[in-house]
Amino acid sequence: MKIRTEARRDAILQIAAEVFLEKGFERASMAEIAQKVGGSKATLYGYFPSKEALFLSVAEAEGQKQMEAAGAELMSSGPAGLAPALTRFAEALLRFLGAETTCACHRMVIAEAGRSDIGNLFYELGPKYGLDLIADVLAGAMARKELRQTEPFVAAQHFVALAISEIQFRLFLRVQEPLAEERIAACAERAVDAFLRAYAADLPRPGRPSAR
Repeated sequence: MKIRTEARRDAILQIAAEVFLEKGFERASMAEIAQKVGGSKATLYGYFPSKEALFLSVAEAEGQKQMEAAGAELMSSGPAGLAPALTRFAEALLRFLGAETTCACHRMVIAEAGRSDIGNLFYELGPKYGLDLIADVLAGAMARKELRQTEPFVAAQHFVALAISEIQFRLFLRVQEPLAEERIAACAERAVDAFLRAYAADLPRPGRPSAR
């Protein structure tokens, strides 16, 4: 009986990531990945039931590696630390989504989404997971009356949209130069400023007279 190990699984994910980035999802094959790993297709299927499952595991592993620490910090932010925590999370999100490997992954998902359920599966494992995390933090801020009361998940979507608005083109175009840290910091600061201006608890809403 063959024993599965985490080290072997991690090695498969690393090699699979290289093959997917080089060939794209459609042209990448389990046979080629198995050959590079140094095993058989049966070995791969012992860890991952399909090429789709392997690809999603690659994407999930990369996302967790990049965002786990930022997510934990965001979840632990208190009343005095909401703005700094959102800023640090936005910076981590920009580093992750602005990286060419992440952008290439997104382009592969978009290309395949019309032919299979990979788009839905990718959304549940990645973007929705992050949005749920942010929504929980924003719900806490709303309960503390730091932010105005509204639907937290919608607010989370607005936050992410603002955070990536200045680099969103990278998700669709092949851009070689990496994002400079100075630009990441500036983009994050502008996004958080715009978000907090829109969701501040004391901001007068349309149709409601401002307090005097």
